Amino acid sequence: MKFIGKVLMLTALSLFFSCETEDSVQEMATEAKVENQKVASRVASFDVYIKLVDWRTGQDVPASTLPGYGATNLATGETFFDSQYEPGLFESLPAGTYRFDARDGYFDGASSAVVEVSAANETPEGWVVATLRYWSE
Repeated sequence: MKFIGKVLMLTALSLFFSCETEDSVQEMATEAKVENQKVASRVASFDVYIKLVDWRTGQDVPASTLPGYGATNLATGETFFDSQYEPGLFESLPAGTYRFDARDGYFDGASSAVVEVSAANETPEGWVVATLRYWSE
């Protein structure tokens, strides 16, 4: 009789601990998924900055010289536009190959450039730079 009582007590105790372990394992798995999603979203998007260079002199020209910029993903055809607060800045652009264009001014504009937005082209400061050749009449 005491033996059966001990077996029942041992069984109940093992079930209690096994249920608690499953809950903690599920909780840990959920936390790992959330962390992986955070890492994936960090890795998959980049900040891109437009650098304008005068085609004749090679000197830098402020990006705010032109009215705005666009980036078209060559694989999907999706178009993104620069920040209205910081001309020439594309925040959190998904990785891929893009054609960067400038909206031309009345007597000035810039050439297009195709840039691979990826970790390989990221500067130590965390930017991907797209260089466009500026022209003016």
